Amino acid sequence: MSTNRHPIEQEGVMAYLDGELPPDQAAQALSHLELCHECQTLVAEFRGVSQELMAWEVESPEVGISSEINVALGELLQKPEAARVGWPRFERRVLTSRWVWAGALAILCAAVGLKFTLTSHNRNDFHSTTYPSMVSIEQYLMPDRNAEIALARSAAPAAVSSDAEILVLGWRGYETAIQGKNGFVCMVERSWMSPFSSAEFWNPKVRGPICFNPAAARSVLPLTFKRTEMVLAGLSKAQMIDGIRAGFDKKELSAPAPGAMCYMMSRAGYLNDALGHFVPHLMFYFPLTDKASWGADLPDSPVTLNPQFQGGPEPITEFVIPVGKWSDGTAAPAM
Repeated sequence: MSTNRHPIEQEGVMAYLDGELPPDQAAQALSHLELCHECQTLVAEFRGVSQELMAWEVESPEVGISSEINVALGELLQKPEAARVGWPRFERRVLTSRWVWAGALAILCAAVGLKFTLTSHNRNDFHSTTYPSMVSIEQYLMPDRNAEIALARSAAPAAVSSDAEILVLGWRGYETAIQGKNGFVCMVERSWMSPFSSAEFWNPKVRGPICFNPAAARSVLPLTFKRTEMVLAGLSKAQMIDGIRAGFDKKELSAPAPGAMCYMMSRAGYLNDALGHFVPHLMFYFPLTDKASWGADLPDSPVTLNPQFQGGPEPITEFVIPVGKWSDGTAAPAM
């Protein structure tokens, strides 16, 4: 891996998985991993090998040392002279047994190596072919409505989410499950809110609890509605991109309002296969702007440019700032 193409080396990826990166570097790693298929595959390899090593148990052999060898050993210890006389024959037996066990060990090693090789190939295939298109809508829905409400609320501290409007995803799109009082809107985003270039754009496991403040609810949330509407209508990515551009051209969609931001502080979310729930963070939305205006992605800066809309049809710049606690007030793991 070259830093010309990747802002993090392999050692950095491993440090990210072990929770050893500081928040600013972890956020930078997240932004890169969301778009880089090669690094997503590397993360999956690291996690897969770790899980297999933890789960691998060496079973005791069903057959022990042959009774003939045990008898021969006993005779050797009890009758040294006789053993020395019969040594060539015993040696042949021991050597034969050694070759048998050596062969068995070689077969075992080859089998383990083959398993890792096949697992590696299967994992690569998984990341390249598992989510090529949308699956049935049932796989994106949460059958337990109350569970989705609770997950949506977990996006922000209770002081915010307890009086927020709560949306849940249904067969026809997002619908209001609980009326709000403070202008905030909490919901659970699905995979199609990822960058259009993301390998996990159609991943049915993605659950992204998010809570928009009033400014973002007015100006950014309509993008979620628009994408979801087109997804449920069966449109392709290309058609969705055209539809979003047309929405901005016709003023049906607007640039982020001043002060637009959201909370993503849930410890129960699942952003994608490579990142899991990541870290609690806040996101801030702006019309297209240079990331240097916020000092994003600079060394030791806590601000990172989020790739969600980067290079997409939405004229939006989005910044991420990690925070130290989950929405329930507990400390997040050190990154």
